[in-house]
Amino acid sequence: MSEILNKIRQLKSIAEANHLDSENDHLHEWVKMYSKLGGASEQEKQKKPVRSNSVPVRDDTYDPANTLRYVLPIQRAETIAKINLKRTRTINAPKARKITFEDAKNHWINAQLIKKEDEFVNWQKTNVFVGTWNVHGSLPTSSLKDWLQGTLTIEDGHTIDPDFYVIGLQEMETNTEAYIRYDPAKENAWVKGIIDSLPNNGEDYYKIESKQLVTMLIIVIAKKSHKPFISEVASTYAGVGLMNMMGNKGGISVRFRFHDSYLCFVTSHLAAFTDRTEKRNQDFTEISKRLIFPYRYDPVTDYISYSWNDGGDEGVSFLESNNVIRDWTTEASIFHNDFLIWCGDLNYRINLNEAIIKNYIRQDKLDVLLDYDQLSIERDSGRTFPMFDEGQINFHPTYKYDAGTNQYDTSEKRRAPSWTDRILWKKGRKDINKQNLKLLSYSNCMKMMMSDHKPVRALMELNVRKIDSHRQKQTRDDLVKQLIDSKDEQPRGEISSSYVDFGKVHFMEYKETNIILENTGQVLTVFKFLPKDNTGVILPPWLQVTPISGVVAPGEKVVIRFEVTVDPTISAPLNRGDQKIDDILILRLENSKDFFICVSGDYIKTCFGTPLEELSTMTVPISDTAAKNLERLKPSTAINKNTNIANSPPSTAPLNQVDLPQQLWKILNFLWNPNMFCIDSLFLEHGDLIVSTYIRECLDHGQQFDTNILLGGDNTSEDNLSKVTSTLSDITLNDDDSKHTKESISANSMIDVMVAFLECLPESVVPASLYERALEASESVEAMNNFKSTLPLYHFNVFLYIGMFLRQAIDSAPASIKKERESRIVELFTVLLRPPIDFKERNPVVAKEKREKFLLQLLKSLTPLRK
Repeated sequence: MSEILNKIRQLKSIAEANHLDSENDHLHEWVKMYSKLGGASEQEKQKKPVRSNSVPVRDDTYDPANTLRYVLPIQRAETIAKINLKRTRTINAPKARKITFEDAKNHWINAQLIKKEDEFVNWQKTNVFVGTWNVHGSLPTSSLKDWLQGTLTIEDGHTIDPDFYVIGLQEMETNTEAYIRYDPAKENAWVKGIIDSLPNNGEDYYKIESKQLVTMLIIVIAKKSHKPFISEVASTYAGVGLMNMMGNKGGISVRFRFHDSYLCFVTSHLAAFTDRTEKRNQDFTEISKRLIFPYRYDPVTDYISYSWNDGGDEGVSFLESNNVIRDWTTEASIFHNDFLIWCGDLNYRINLNEAIIKNYIRQDKLDVLLDYDQLSIERDSGRTFPMFDEGQINFHPTYKYDAGTNQYDTSEKRRAPSWTDRILWKKGRKDINKQNLKLLSYSNCMKMMMSDHKPVRALMELNVRKIDSHRQKQTRDDLVKQLIDSKDEQPRGEISSSYVDFGKVHFMEYKETNIILENTGQVLTVFKFLPKDNTGVILPPWLQVTPISGVVAPGEKVVIRFEVTVDPTISAPLNRGDQKIDDILILRLENSKDFFICVSGDYIKTCFGTPLEELSTMTVPISDTAAKNLERLKPSTAINKNTNIANSPPSTAPLNQVDLPQQLWKILNFLWNPNMFCIDSLFLEHGDLIVSTYIRECLDHGQQFDTNILLGGDNTSEDNLSKVTSTLSDITLNDDDSKHTKESISANSMIDVMVAFLECLPESVVPASLYERALEASESVEAMNNFKSTLPLYHFNVFLYIGMFLRQAIDSAPASIKKERESRIVELFTVLLRPPIDFKERNPVVAKEKREKFLLQLLKSLTPLRK
């Protein structure tokens, strides 16, 4: 490592000698990163300590959840995302497919054929142009070549030659007669106008299918050379407009087989108006449920069909969770396809007013607007199109324009610009590691002027399957040979171990271990984990097992992975000692014996992830100043632990005591002094993971903080020296580093620990049941004071105590950074409140602003503290 660092120093010197420095902005990225992380010259090293963190010292996102990385042993990025998802909405476990012993052979062979496709499949790259346009009742009176030919060049300069054109149109008709009488005139005009605008005037293309539903139309066009390989063409539609039936809103779909892959395209027009997000979500679900095609059995592609129905397809599982019960051996949904592409006027808007949106467009700040985009918000929350992906949007909103111009709506209505017109595609399965769809380009076409919308198009490359039936038969026969008949028809198996021991398990730590199941018999067998009682629960909440069931062939081995993570949503009973990481799982081989697997671990209890009520049972002293101010700010009626403040009897507690978690008191007691408040970087930078670990251990073990370690100074004992070695050895403080630098790191580590502590509370300081009332309290000081009286006892104490600390931290900040500190505090301490599960947060950015407004009102309601 030292040789590598020396080499990097030499290269950096060469870069500087050639004026590749930051002043000229020619500095290579590796040089910038190297300098930032402390690998520079000895002279540069003197400027700041090298921290143990591998994460940035400053965090521009100001998300409280990000602080967890600086405090807890989080190894996987998805850990925080999973916690947020569990806190946001109810997660329904996917329905496991029951594999009978009789079906096991077929299940195993089909699963193996999917894995071995490359042995008998030739993959053909196929280019598809997908376009959507709300044409606002217009006809193709002028050429469409600017859209259909002029947008075929992708970002790398290559021009795409589409094998297929798929066009979805909305609002073909604007008169009410279209609801009553079908007239193919406009459909025919658009089909002709589109084909005539294709390369070589469409001579090389033909229409596969077109389908109209009142004002919507889908047209699928292919190269004539592909005609012999296209079959099983079918179309269907679903109206979800008036009475959830009329076709003024709804969807149309076309499905067909190309070689041995199934392609499905949907166009839709969903409910209009900004405030109808929920109806749009319902429209998506309803359309998905009702677009059904006939299914034709083919032994060559049967293994593909089997994979759609094996329980692992997100789309089919979505239908079944929405009570769709159909015979998938005779019917197919839009999700029973290799490729599913959805385009249309989805009508999702931007959650800002017209003037603000246009201002951001003029500044080309599309990334800001996308934070308020309803479709992105709803998809991220899992409320609509959860199994779909979309390309990065780098084009201006496509609605609403003055027809014939590129000018946004100047009429009296002044509709706010929005990305209403979108193209999405179904994601591939996580357990099948193939990328069969690649987005080449995603953009709009500003040259088309005949409507108040601009058309959108996506260029995609598909990997289409061409099965060699002879090679496929060989592969299948080889698989069948593994399942030879035997006189011994009794399934047999062995597992590598009956014990899974995770050792010490810390809060938020991810651990995994494996056991191997081997089929030692001569017949195929089914394995599955069984519930131990009538509840049907197979696994404890802290454990994940993959796979939970499956099929194993003779001589085959299956790796079964066991994963443990204790997060804030399940930690409380473990921290109380009511539960342990200790369970026995039943693994059954069908028609054979059961294996009993003992799963154990030594969970290290912690104050993190423990409810406030349990942490606050000990009465602890607080500083005289804080106690007097806390007493002054309490309502005149005191607090009973079992009631809200408003109905509490008189208090007999000493003035200098309060029911408060001693862990929180220790943190604030360390920080609550003028020396800390004068640190410029306080709240503005993150601390160090090693220091945070030391702080957490002190909190968990009931130990006092050693100020010689945290603030510098002479070590008073060998024990202190040992602590320095074990907890702070990864922080390199050079001789010229001041004591102030160490104070800054320790103080910000303490802030990180406090924020992480609050983030990990199973119930936030402001209970979720009071979330909406809390947001209302941001309107005035009076409303805030009334709101405080509704908080339960322990929550009230923590809420008020932290608020007082933050108020003084702002008031005592150096003048040069006071505004920045206040802004950072307001953004960071939104961690004090959290919406309840399944709360429909339609606009996360606005909701975040409301939470920040709540914090500001809290700080405003707390007058400067008296000394």
